[in-house]
Amino acid sequence: MNGTETGLAPPQVFRSLAVRRLLSLHGQLWTEHVSTENTSIQFGLLLCLARSDSGLSQTEIAAQLAVDKASLTELVSRMASRGLVSVHRDARDGRRRVATLTGAGHDLLQEMYGPALEVNRRLFTPLTEAESEQLMRLLERILANAPNENTAPDAGR
Repeated sequence: MNGTETGLAPPQVFRSLAVRRLLSLHGQLWTEHVSTENTSIQFGLLLCLARSDSGLSQTEIAAQLAVDKASLTELVSRMASRGLVSVHRDARDGRRRVATLTGAGHDLLQEMYGPALEVNRRLFTPLTEAESEQLMRLLERILANAPNENTAPDAGR
């Protein structure tokens, strides 16, 4: 193959490459403006918990953050070991694990909140409000069609 091979689609056809570039830009902005130690998904977890008076089950958090339960379980465990999140069994349903925000978690969220808003603003400045809303609807539709962790080829590995 010499790079001029016919029959190959140009890179622009692969929208996933643009998604990857956007994720890379997000990571760069996050590191520069918010934190080198705490990820955006950690911020998302803190934000979800701060918006709940009685805590959230891991299933509820996974749904709000659009992450699989296995990844979330690991995330919650790591954050609990750092003292940012507390996890306990639900008094009404012993099978249900509920996470709540600790004081340290609340303090970290407050520290990250303004800079996280700035990253969000910088990423989406080129879009109008209507375009931003349309993008969110489209992303939600794509994610709603994604296989869950129980049907993914690598589930259970």
